[in-house]
Amino acid sequence: MKNVFKLALLAASMSVAYSSVAGDDTGDPPGPPPGPGGGYGTGLSATTLITTGTALTEDGDVIMWGFRGSSQQGNGKMVVASKTEPTKVQSLSNITQLTGGAYHLLALDENGNVYGWGQSGYGETGCTGFYVSTPCKVMGHATQIVAGEYWSGALGEDGKVYTWGHNLYGQLGDGASKNRSTPQALNLSGETARLIGGAYEGGFAVTNQGHVWAWGDNEASGLGFQGPNYGVQRIVRTPTRVPNLDQYARDITYIAGGNGWGEALLNDGRVIGWGLRAAIGWGTTSTSSSSPEPIVVMDNVQKLFARYVGSFALTNSGHLYTWGQSGGSAFQMIYGEAPKLRFQLHGEVADIGGAKENLYYTTTDGKLYGIGYNDLHKLDQSKCCAPNIEWPGSEIRL
Repeated sequence: MKNVFKLALLAASMSVAYSSVAGDDTGDPPGPPPGPGGGYGTGLSATTLITTGTALTEDGDVIMWGFRGSSQQGNGKMVVASKTEPTKVQSLSNITQLTGGAYHLLALDENGNVYGWGQSGYGETGCTGFYVSTPCKVMGHATQIVAGEYWSGALGEDGKVYTWGHNLYGQLGDGASKNRSTPQALNLSGETARLIGGAYEGGFAVTNQGHVWAWGDNEASGLGFQGPNYGVQRIVRTPTRVPNLDQYARDITYIAGGNGWGEALLNDGRVIGWGLRAAIGWGTTSTSSSSPEPIVVMDNVQKLFARYVGSFALTNSGHLYTWGQSGGSAFQMIYGEAPKLRFQLHGEVADIGGAKENLYYTTTDGKLYGIGYNDLHKLDQSKCCAPNIEWPGSEIRL
């Protein structure tokens, strides 16, 4: 097995420039265009996983480590000790995309088949049973997969968006509140999607017709509509067009979000954000400031990972920036009120990814490093419950 990994990036009338944040990068030549979805869903831990680590090798194998007590290992056992060395999911091969939620995972193979496994109390794996110890096939003919905390989604070859899992906050966009374990297509009023993205309790679809649709929890205007204050739910139960994003829709290569906010990467390298200002790097820690109007967070970005409370960006010149809410167990060390350049890394950066409370990056020599919340051998593989990992990160040996 090759020790080479890809990282998962499982993606208005007012536009305020913030390009000075990345001022040392503004003179760089344009980088290569992002892949489909800006790389969203392909590679290592583009997830909301809490204490489980995941990797996707260049050979298409899925590797798991850390907490595997809710069937996450995927090899037929419900519990695998967290101290067990990183292990391949034996039944999966030729995987091209990998993502997941709090305790469940999704994989997409080169033939367009979607597989789910792990904890499935809300039907989020798309499989039968509360714990799914061996990946089951959920659907075929898919081109992209996404996941929120306890829900899942896929983009079909037909341009339809399919969802399943938890639905208390309208995450499934089907107009109901009942959980569902089988994929069901959403109503986009006759439009076809080219790109989808997951938020913490909601989702986004970018259509070929040049629009963005959103559904789920719109607290703090996180879906792009005027919403209530942070911490107060406003449920949007069916896909609804987001007029504030019309001018950007045809240029979006990645779209995602977190708890009360959303972000998109444009094909010119700009990152735009909306919703909770404390989460999108707008120079504040206040959770009372939010707006549905998109603002430019920074520019010259080639890859973006956005999830839960903050973001991780890789610029065309190979620099790493982080921003987001700084409260909580490990957020202060990995995020911040404005995009922050990270120095003194372990080598030249090749790719980025992350999970609910930690970030990952790989270097060009094939090594993987993790920063943030550390527990159950997820980042420091020598200890169960070591302190949280500071920059430049701890090497994770796979």
